[in-house]
Amino acid sequence: MTKKVKVERKPMKVKRTRKITEEQREALRERMKLMRAKRAPSEYKNVSKMVMSLPDDDTYSFKNIKAWIKHNKEMVAALNGQARSRSATDKERRTSEISSASKKAYIRYMEYYLKTGDWISMFSGQDEEHKVVPRCVAMAYYADGTPKRSVGVFYPDINAVWTKNMNETKYGTSQEYVPKIKKTVAMTDKQFIGEV
Repeated sequence: MTKKVKVERKPMKVKRTRKITEEQREALRERMKLMRAKRAPSEYKNVSKMVMSLPDDDTYSFKNIKAWIKHNKEMVAALNGQARSRSATDKERRTSEISSASKKAYIRYMEYYLKTGDWISMFSGQDEEHKVVPRCVAMAYYADGTPKRSVGVFYPDINAVWTKNMNETKYGTSQEYVPKIKKTVAMTDKQFIGEV
């Protein structure tokens, strides 16, 4: 037969709050306001200067991107919860895991943008609802000097996005122009030449 040993507990220490009057509270509030005013504005050394120079109402401003990151982190937490749920089917779990991984990648893209100022994702927005139009920063040319263009890319020389329906003669190239590729050359330890 075992005996129960009674353990004496020490009384808990209760932290007592200081009783102050309303005038003292108001004085403390004023003092905090002065301290906050003296504090220097925060410097974001790990954020690109180009991003910091954008106004708050710009789509890609620091404030908006931070809000998008926060929203997507909350979405990742919710999706991870769904993936671990016992009541979820295998298909729902896989879908949640894939969506979670996609959101994590988008968060990495946004953090990269904050560091460098380069948007590398094909979509933007809080829920990736807008397609991003790539911009050509260095033109490429064929051997005869004709510019190479890709559909859906913004070109600064014509100040427009190139589409399938654009007439190349209007932009200095002929409609019949087809690049002249005579042969394919592969450079390895031996040189192989093949006719196309």
